[in-house]
Amino acid sequence: MRLIKENIHRISNAGDQAVSEMTATFTLDDDFNVPDTKPDAKAILRETGTLRVLEKKCTAGRLHIKGILTAKVLYVSEDGTGLYGMETELPFDEMIHMGRENCPDLSVNARLNDITATLVHSRKINVKALVTIHAACEEVVDEIVVTETEGNGLLARAKDVNFTNLAAMKKDTVRIREELTLPSAKPNISEVSYQEMSMIITESRVLDGALAVKGTADVFMIYRSGGLHDRMEFYETRVPFAEQFELSGAKPEMIEDLTFRVVQENVEIRPDEDGEERIIGLEAVLELDMKLYEEKELMVLDDIYSASGNVTLHGREEVIPRLLMKNQGIGNFSGTQELKDLPETPMQILKGSTQVHLEKVSREENQLLMEGMLEFKVLFITGSDTRPYTSVKFYAPFEHRLNVGGLDENCSHKVIPVVTDSTFQLYRSNELEWKTEVNFQTMVFCNEKEYMVTDAEFVPFTKEEKDKQYSIMGYVTEEGDTLWSIGKRFHLSPEEVEEWNEIEEEVFPKGKMLLLVRSSILEEG
Repeated sequence: MRLIKENIHRISNAGDQAVSEMTATFTLDDDFNVPDTKPDAKAILRETGTLRVLEKKCTAGRLHIKGILTAKVLYVSEDGTGLYGMETELPFDEMIHMGRENCPDLSVNARLNDITATLVHSRKINVKALVTIHAACEEVVDEIVVTETEGNGLLARAKDVNFTNLAAMKKDTVRIREELTLPSAKPNISEVSYQEMSMIITESRVLDGALAVKGTADVFMIYRSGGLHDRMEFYETRVPFAEQFELSGAKPEMIEDLTFRVVQENVEIRPDEDGEERIIGLEAVLELDMKLYEEKELMVLDDIYSASGNVTLHGREEVIPRLLMKNQGIGNFSGTQELKDLPETPMQILKGSTQVHLEKVSREENQLLMEGMLEFKVLFITGSDTRPYTSVKFYAPFEHRLNVGGLDENCSHKVIPVVTDSTFQLYRSNELEWKTEVNFQTMVFCNEKEYMVTDAEFVPFTKEEKDKQYSIMGYVTEEGDTLWSIGKRFHLSPEEVEEWNEIEEEVFPKGKMLLLVRSSILEEG
């Protein structure tokens, strides 16, 4: 007897003993001096941060993580007229208990929950940040199943198994470079005071041997024009980008799961053909986690027996992953915020941004309920000559529901919220109207358990066992008897049971009289 086997590839999930997941939250807090080359600070207007994991190592059940938070701070000078930015780094070194001795494939995601900069005095700024580290030991598990059997006298029953197979996966770090020219209406750049860049991926598509992505980079810059009419200038634009990443085994019919993080960004000013500082070079380093899945249908052996011997089956319950849904659920949120306790009255919006903090995802019948907070930061121009700039930061709760047919307790989900659009409008100078669109990129897997035959042993009948085999007998069916179970019990083929009985069903009622006739005892080949 020869068994033909095939592997089902999947990533271990939270229901496996092979996986270990842990989330840890910690605070970074440090003071920094304003550089000697910059003027005294009067007030903080804006702050952003980028996290970068430099080292990760899991030994003796502990995960050691080292990294850096790069913080950018925008402040208004002591005289109230100038805007200046400074950048500083906050290193972190954390130990997390994983509950496993080692992990061959470790996935670490660092998320910046909040960052706040406050003025200690005119030459010192305090930066506080709340960081969450989610670590998961993701192993690729091979489920071995029997798909075919070869051998004379063997009787096999198969069943259809539909599943989602992990076809390819790759982690990579890539550098994206884009270039744009300052619009002609804008003066030359003498010195960049402050800049921000945020990136989103708007489209991903699987090609033969590659994954193609499209996205946008939002750039906001404050700079001085220099020359005789030196003044503060503001420039904001959206730059599209497109990249292809090699991914062995990729095919267009596969389903992609792409996660990325910006770990480094840079804006460089270069001269144009006339020697004027008008070329803006954008550069970003992304950490990519790419996975490709394919829907497969497999005929696997459900049971095996023989008319000429005993077959001992070996098997176990296997976790069979099925992709239930991949969806981009759009949530539209809006509201108003009263502008109070500001030092000056806002007259114009310079820059508004939104960050989404997803705090909880729960299952309610056939829905995923997503709850969290929207964080808003808005920079204004005021009507004051002594303090022409001010800002506000505020929060608004949100919830979003996504219908998922077939959702149950065996399903796992992955939700990545992405802010795709935000608009702000001043209303009566003391109220701000806001609208935000969030794309909840969602994948739902159902991990069902099915008994799978993984191996079988055949032992042919001895001469004594063959001599005991009957040629004909009567049998009265019992509760739960089927054509297959009777054949297996008496080492007959289903055709032999059907040949001498009028059978129209696979499952027999209790008390039905059957005539079992053995036409021959087949020899195992």
